[in-house]
Amino acid sequence: MHWPTINEIRMFTPLPAGYIWDFLRQDEIDIAVDFFKSWFPSISVGMGSSFLDRAFYNEKVMGADRSATPILALVVRYGDEVVAIATWEKVDGADVISGRVGAVAKPHRQSNLAVAAQDLGEKMGIRMGAGLIYGMATTRTPYMQQALERAGYTAVGIMPGFDREEIEPGTFLRIYEVIYTKQLSPAEDFLMPSKQNFTPAVARLYAEIFKDGAVHLGAH
Repeated sequence: MHWPTINEIRMFTPLPAGYIWDFLRQDEIDIAVDFFKSWFPSISVGMGSSFLDRAFYNEKVMGADRSATPILALVVRYGDEVVAIATWEKVDGADVISGRVGAVAKPHRQSNLAVAAQDLGEKMGIRMGAGLIYGMATTRTPYMQQALERAGYTAVGIMPGFDREEIEPGTFLRIYEVIYTKQLSPAEDFLMPSKQNFTPAVARLYAEIFKDGAVHLGAH
């Protein structure tokens, strides 16, 4: 799979007047690190902490061919200022993408930039031929859960201890995170599971998650 071009990205999900999508540049790595420290400080530990490591950007984000990098990092510019950052990861072979970390500067949080990033992730995934987009939501607050559910994602499981967060200064604990998914490929691309292959525990779980007998399909 290949990430879309910046022109495609701008066409997929237009932003409010004055805002524009752009690739994170090589000379903006320090800006990105400082941006996350300011506007998403809880990623100082756990899976998101990679985005505070300058070497991580050089290894996973930057490259001569930005369409092929494992991680896509986009910024939203307002004039010359970076006011939001959104990141995704792709898994070739399985052909799925996941939302990684994102943040919006507080003065710009009424501009629905986070909603635009969710919309963009789905449209990019469809363009790339991804079958699925997924993300994780903390159980410490309901806000990301609510945002993903409003966007049509389905909660398909809970991972105990999947990540770590700083609960209070100097106290780091493993937290429960919710797995949210949204299918992007058409229904005919999926082999629906047979209940005869379920253990009783899996059968109960499947019935609870997929009450209508099918997974939620994203809009095309």
